[in-house]
Amino acid sequence: MPKNKQILWFLVFSFLSLLLLIVTFYIPMFYAVWFAFTDYDAISKPSFVGMANFLKVINDRIFWVSLKNTLIYTSTVVPFVSLISFLIALALNENSLISRLVRTFYLLPLVTSSVAIAFVWRWIYNPSYGILNNILGFLGFQPVQWLVSPKTALLSLAILGIWGSSSYYILVYLAGLQNIPEELYEAARIDGASTWQQLVHITVPLISPTTFFVVVTCFISAFQVFDPVFLLTNGGPGYCTYTVTFYIYQNGFVWFKMGYGMAMSWILSGLVMIVTMIQFVAQKRWGHYYA
Repeated sequence: MPKNKQILWFLVFSFLSLLLLIVTFYIPMFYAVWFAFTDYDAISKPSFVGMANFLKVINDRIFWVSLKNTLIYTSTVVPFVSLISFLIALALNENSLISRLVRTFYLLPLVTSSVAIAFVWRWIYNPSYGILNNILGFLGFQPVQWLVSPKTALLSLAILGIWGSSSYYILVYLAGLQNIPEELYEAARIDGASTWQQLVHITVPLISPTTFFVVVTCFISAFQVFDPVFLLTNGGPGYCTYTVTFYIYQNGFVWFKMGYGMAMSWILSGLVMIVTMIQFVAQKRWGHYYA
């Protein structure tokens, strides 16, 4: 193909990609910014109210409850997902038939619909015939109202979040582990380093860029948790499992307070951005990179 035609097709496809990005991302983002400063109910014409929506959030008790629940959920899910994913990836980091079969097993949550997973876990958590309470009864314990009790509802969602998120991050950790040069382990074994010493002084430091990626992306995902809340508890009991994204959904699509919901969306985006920037700064102190 002549060079001029190559340039022409490059410009055509670049323009189409840019046009798609503008239509599906930048234009909706512009409207989201505008609606955040308006009183809009998705039916009548929006009226400009300035900073009223943002000031209203400050005095909104349910928003602060939702933020607290989101922080508790995130602080529970992120450390456990990071640790469990790393340990499982470490155990599966060998090229054997059994290891490949087990990897397939851990991939199932990744390729299964979140709605289907939520309904399976609703059955698992069922207080009458759920498998968890059957196990507790077999061990001599009283049944637990997993999704109904204020003491366990948020924890139940966190357990589901840990189970559902780990499969993806196991793959991420496996890729990071297999990227560590084998020569480093061979040199360590020649010097008499034990398996534990190799783990602490080679694997953990050199896997730190992967750990950073896992922590950041898992935090962003956990901070925006919505599906299990909507499908399993609907925010209940009371406001015990209200999260920020669920409260935004309630305002925007149930109560039709679109402007107020948009304002909370931008506050949530700002919080995620601030915490992510803090993580990037802190990562310079413990991250180790190799050529």
